[in-house]
Amino acid sequence: LAGLRQPERGEIHAAGKVAAVPQDPQVLFQHNTLGADLAQVCRDSAQVEEMAKLCRVGNLLDRHPYDLSGGEQQRAALAKVLLTRPKILLLDEPTKGLDGGSKKILAALLRDLGQAGAAIVLVSHDMEFCARYASRCSLLAQGTASPPAPPRRFFSGNLFYTTAVSRMTRGILPGAVTPEDVIRSCGGRP
Repeated sequence: LAGLRQPERGEIHAAGKVAAVPQDPQVLFQHNTLGADLAQVCRDSAQVEEMAKLCRVGNLLDRHPYDLSGGEQQRAALAKVLLTRPKILLLDEPTKGLDGGSKKILAALLRDLGQAGAAIVLVSHDMEFCARYASRCSLLAQGTASPPAPPRRFFSGNLFYTTAVSRMTRGILPGAVTPEDVIRSCGGRP
């Protein structure tokens, strides 16, 4: 999808710029500072600073990208890719190395990008993140994708690839896949 390899058959037509954040974000870094890496993509220093701030790496611009923590590298790679202004964003394990707060920030950023018209395709083993924030989920196994479904239907109908909440509440609270579902079922407000 990112155009890194030619299809073996058929054609791919993208309705806009495609950008990808790989599972190993280090492959995107080429310079001695994060600031230089971001400036490579966009010469407008105001845009670079704005994106760095948005991705919470503004205080890291003078550091070598390889000296950043795993979560910081994920956020830095996302900032670099977003500076290209993609219409289609491909993310491979984007929550790897992120704490709960950073995951919420990532989710809000992805929601805003989606509302602005970007298509986002995310591949992840983070079932809780997908259950909470995805609009549709599908399972890719042995070269075949399952039909996309809303997260609640997808995860409550799956025995193995599901959330911890779904496994714990199966048979007690049908359809519960997030902690918020359990809280609501008990009359609380998440």
